[in-house]
Amino acid sequence: MGMIHVETLQEMFFHGAELIIEKEPRLTEIDSVIGDGDHGTGMKRGFSAVKMMLGERKFHHVDELCQAVSLELIKSMGGASGVIFGTMFFGGIGRLPHGDAVSTEELADYFYDGEQAIERRGRSKPGQKTMLDALYPAVCALKEHAEAEAGEMLVAACQAAAKGAEESKGILPRVGRSKNFREEAIGLPDPGAVSVSYLFRAFSEVLEN
Repeated sequence: MGMIHVETLQEMFFHGAELIIEKEPRLTEIDSVIGDGDHGTGMKRGFSAVKMMLGERKFHHVDELCQAVSLELIKSMGGASGVIFGTMFFGGIGRLPHGDAVSTEELADYFYDGEQAIERRGRSKPGQKTMLDALYPAVCALKEHAEAEAGEMLVAACQAAAKGAEESKGILPRVGRSKNFREEAIGLPDPGAVSVSYLFRAFSEVLEN
């Protein structure tokens, strides 16, 4: 079991925000074909606010950091995506310590409970061409590698999320706006799943350096 200090976790979230902002054109491109075209701009808006907030504040407690990220996304992103991604960072908040470090097991439980909260809130599940197609395999990988060092655990989650996002190309959408496109959505990944894969890529990159 490894430990992640709150400063490192804040750096992970900051880098995640940077990568989402950088990848906005790709997210917009995908969503313009199988959605309403606003996923990329919404994600950029939300994570730009997160990046600014994280650049201005220094957190001393893990739970307070994650709560602040969640609230910033809900407040600034708006709409369903703001609630969903806010829930990703808040749904498992009870698993986190009010301290300056989090164990790999606690972090795995935190993200797993966040995924479960999204399923309940959205009445959705993996296999419906949503963000869950990347998030669920990512959190399962976290749980599976929770006794490993933090870097190894996050690399496994990154790989699982990327695989899930890629496999979402072949899924016929069943919920959300993309379900209106039916067969036209085949061959393109779900933009929310791609966003999740970018976040876990960024998290793992911080721990690899």
